[in-house]
Amino acid sequence: MKLPCSTGAYHLSSLTPPPPPSDLNVFSSYVLETVDRSLRDIRSSDSLFGGITVVLGGDFQQTLPVLVHGTREDTVLATVQRSQLWMNISVLHLTVNMRLNHDPLSEQFAHWLLDVGRGTTVDANTGSGCISIPHNMICTDRDDLIRSLYGMSQHTSFPAPEYFYSRVLLMPLNDDVRKLNAHILRLFPGDVRTFPSADTQVIERGAEHSANVVPVEFLNSLNASGLPIANLELKQGCPIILLRNLDNKHGLCNGTRATITHMSNRVLQVRLLGGDHNGDIAFIPRITLLPSIHGVQFTVHLKHRQFPVQLAFAMTINQSQGQSVQHIAVDLRTPAFAHGQLYVAFSRVTASNNIKVLLPSDTPTQTTNIVYPEILLC
Repeated sequence: MKLPCSTGAYHLSSLTPPPPPSDLNVFSSYVLETVDRSLRDIRSSDSLFGGITVVLGGDFQQTLPVLVHGTREDTVLATVQRSQLWMNISVLHLTVNMRLNHDPLSEQFAHWLLDVGRGTTVDANTGSGCISIPHNMICTDRDDLIRSLYGMSQHTSFPAPEYFYSRVLLMPLNDDVRKLNAHILRLFPGDVRTFPSADTQVIERGAEHSANVVPVEFLNSLNASGLPIANLELKQGCPIILLRNLDNKHGLCNGTRATITHMSNRVLQVRLLGGDHNGDIAFIPRITLLPSIHGVQFTVHLKHRQFPVQLAFAMTINQSQGQSVQHIAVDLRTPAFAHGQLYVAFSRVTASNNIKVLLPSDTPTQTTNIVYPEILLC
């Protein structure tokens, strides 16, 4: 089994979290081993994966498996390196960053990216340190950051879909992303249309009389990672990102970006951006959604009926992993808080002069970089 490790590649380390979490919605630490045992049984072979060659693509400089309330040690133990299969993996290092333009400036940027990814200024014991941001990347305030990316004063109507496909604003936290998306939406022309969700409390059969009835207003106020907001505000022409797999064959996958071409109460008509289905027209219905992790974030079981989309002017750094764009803006007023986030944010683009960064006023030239040296292969 071979594991190519490259800058800019996504990773499959989320297949092997540490032993056994209490919530079944989190990947078990033995998923990869289970596949191995299943293939051995199916093929009646004692060889690894039943004798089938398996290739895993990964980059340990990028973000690691997300474990709710997990410590640094838990996160490290969740990677494929800590699996019992790791001793049988042959690592192949890929050294050329294929996302970047091939010119002298990009070569210099590639070396700087490696310093970010390897945490050359990071303390091995704490896993954190500071890194200086080049002066040409720095913006002075939020409005300057937005203008540098979207040029707000230039638009009397929504630009062509390709315009949004080539740029995105990144932030560490979901709540900050929601607020900034709402702010940017109002800067573009057009009328806002609000789509309220239909939220209900899930009560176990037989417990109807003893259960506490939760007001709908409270259910509407609950937000969870991966769920659209209760009052979804959209404009025709605005960019969105899909939050669920609806129709993989036709490009409607979790993470697919699109622009809205028409809106109705039950269906959104969208134009897909990027990939094999770039430019295709698709329809997104309202669906019933459940939080991915019950009992961790909420004290009630929630059933949420809404369009499985969110605005995509801005997105979280973790959500951008795997995306390639020409222009990015990174709002780091709230610093990166997890391993590899800063590296992921800066490695989305093709050239260093296409990055703009907003930093806190008390540290106008530096930001926190979190890297766990013990997980790196180099």
